Parts: sequence; structure tokens; C-alpha cells
Amino acid sequence: MSRIDENLHRILKDHGLTEYEIKTYLKLVFDGPATPFEISESVQIPYARVYGTLEGLEKRRWIRARPGRPVVYEANPPRSVAELELEQKQSEMVAFTNLMKQDLQAIYERREVVKNISLWVIHGGDKIAEKIGEIVSTAKTRAYLQFATLIPKDVEDLRAPLKAARERGVSVKILSFVNPRFVDQKSLSLLSDEAEVGVIQEPGEESPKPYNVCAVDGRDTVLTYLWNLETPNEPGSRIAFRLSDEEFAGVMDRYFEYYWLKARRI
Repeated sequence: MSRIDENLHRILKDHGLTEYEIKTYLKLVFDGPATPFEISESVQIPYARVYGTLEGLEKRRWIRARPGRPVVYEANPPRSVAELELEQKQSEMVAFTNLMKQDLQAIYERREVVKNISLWVIHGGDKIAEKIGEIVSTAKTRAYLQFATLIPKDVEDLRAPLKAARERGVSVKILSFVNPRFVDQKSLSLLSDEAEVGVIQEPGEESPKPYNVCAVDGRDTVLTYLWNLETPNEPGSRIAFRLSDEEFAGVMDRYFEYYWLKARRI
């Protein structure tokens, strides 16, 4: 068998044709119309199987029968067969896509998912800063930090790991919701030496978002909350939660990127 015949045979087999159907169709394409007996003799298909083979190809509209005695079969033009198959596959893909995107996606979104998530609770400003520095030091591609509260002590703890991450080629971005009571402006300016910094001006003291976020590589997240909004400058007034979950970290990434587009760079 020639190389072109081998390629044809492989492609048609991958498309779902049986060995007998492949031999029959190629026979009719190469040699022209033929009777069932001629097909059986030419490509060595048992005569008892040739009619079932022809029926299958005719049902797929790859061949057609010429009425008469004996019946003669001929191949439909390969171009029309290809167009017919493409149309069929497109219809199948539309049906498949609708099933996946609409029916099954709706079921997927309604289901209750129980996940085992690694969660650590961290108390105290020093321990929180140490943990944030630790996960930033593991960053390979990106480290996103979102501040709603920022005190001078935070900057002291963060500058070294942020600088090291940047020197490794990590994309380090800091977003701050600037509130005069909760964010120290001088500290924020110092961080701009170690990372890209964007700010969103809060309308007033009554609109704080009392939590910070550090998300690394879409896998690790640290959320830091204030115990009491009345004491934002006290390191001991904080509690943090570290989560190792890609789905949650991905959500945090998307929130960060949404606000980053709105932020003013400094």
C-alpha cells in the first residue's frame, strides 16, 4: 500500500469507518462504480458481508446506489462527503457545548462541595508579618498584596522579602485603599521602592475595609483582619488566616486585578 493510501486509511479509520467500509469507499473512489460482487472480489470482502457494508456507507451518505439489475454503487464526491461530515460534527459540538455550558454547569454550580482546605490561624503582628514574608519568599511568578490597613512596622517587615522576590523576577504589586486613619502614607511611599504600588482613595474614615490580603502564585493566601477598628495601629490587634487553596487564591487574584485596573499608580 502506498503512503497516500496508508494516510487515507488511517484518517478514515480515525473517523469511525470499519475496515470493510474503508476498503469499499476507496475502491469506489479509485475505480468508479461497481456491483456488490465486484466490490467483494476486488477488495476481498466476504460476499455475505458486502451488503451490510454498503448499507452502512449508504446510510452515512458516502455512497449511493444506481437502480437496476444488478444494483451498481458509486461513491459520492469526497468534497460533498467532507462538507456533510463537517456539518454533522458542528451540530454535535453545538449540542455538546450546550449540554456542558448550560445543563451540566447549572448542576455543577448548585452542588454542595465539601473540600479539605489547609487553614492556619495566626495571632499577633510579628507572627503575621513573618508568615507573609515566608510565603512571599516562595513566590515564583507573582505576589499580590492588598492593604486596607498599613502601619510603619508593616513596612519594616515587608521590605526585605518584597525586594528579594522582585530580584528573582517575581511580579510584585501592592494595592492600597487609602484611608487617612488606617493607612500610613509615608509607609506606603517607602514600599513603592520595592514594588509597583497603586492606590484607591477611600471617600472617608467611615468606609474602611478592615482586612489585608497577600496572595502568591494563585495558591497561597493570607487574610489579615483587625480585632477592633478603634485600634488600627496596634500590631497586637490583628488576626490572620492562611489558606492553601487554588480556587480561593484565584478568586483573590481576580479581585486584586479588578481593583488594580482602577488604581492610581504612585
